[in-house]
Parts: sequence; structure tokens; C-alpha cells
Amino acid sequence: MSDVSPPQLSTDRAVELVTAYLGAWAERRTPARRRLLHHCWTETTTFSAWTTHVDGLDAMDAHIANALRQLPRRCRRVRTSDVHVRHGKLSYTWVLIGDDDEVLLEGSEFAEVGADGRFRRVTSFAGRPAPDDADAEPATVEGWL
Repeated sequence: MSDVSPPQLSTDRAVELVTAYLGAWAERRTPARRRLLHHCWTETTTFSAWTTHVDGLDAMDAHIANALRQLPRRCRRVRTSDVHVRHGKLSYTWVLIGDDDEVLLEGSEFAEVGADGRFRRVTSFAGRPAPDDADAEPATVEGWL
């Protein structure tokens, strides 16, 4: 058992982090997106998904910019659950909404928060196969994950 306690993470702070993070996924202007990321991301934060692993703020900014270039202009990620917080970790679910308010993709995020109050590690789960086709490849929006 470790003597190191996880950082205290309030639900309010967790919601602030998630709001900034989701805002970054919707922001096409680089300076504004970087300001949002700086609120929740560090130079050592990692992001992992089915098809991607990203290290650091600059790489995450580039990853989001690349994903946004491949999506319709008015696409956005929207949180669809409460932010669940426990022992310095958080989770929530989200959807990617298209121009016509159609759900393009559903997903969830699990994150660990560091001592500085920003994300240390984010893991994204999205594009699961339909329940009746468990052997199918995960559905993805190219570049989004």
C-alpha cells in the first residue's frame, strides 16, 4: 500500500477541467484552443485512445486541430453524464454532435488528475461496435480519436 495520497479533487474542479477540455475539442482558433488546454493540460499529460497516443500540450493541440480539420464546421462534443470523481480520478460520457444535431459518435473519458490540479493522463473510449455485431471493427470518425 502506498503512503502517497491522491490529490484532492472536488467535483467543481473536475467539471472545470472537463469543460475546458471539451471546449478545446470545439475550438478551431489555435490561441483560444491552447488557452483552454493550458487550463487542464500539462507538457507531460498523455492522451490515449483506440488508435492514438499523444504526449504533451503541443501534441494534443496538434491532434485536436487535425481532428477538427476533418469534421464539419459545427461539430461539437457534448458531455452526456455527470462527472464522476473519486481518488483524484474522474470519468464522464460524451457525444459528438454533427451539423444537423445528429449523434455521430458516442464515447467516454477516464482521467487522472495530477498534484497541480490538471490532467495527468486521459484515456478515451469511443466508437464501440454495435451490441449485435461484437466482432465488427469499432466505428470511428477519422482523425477524431
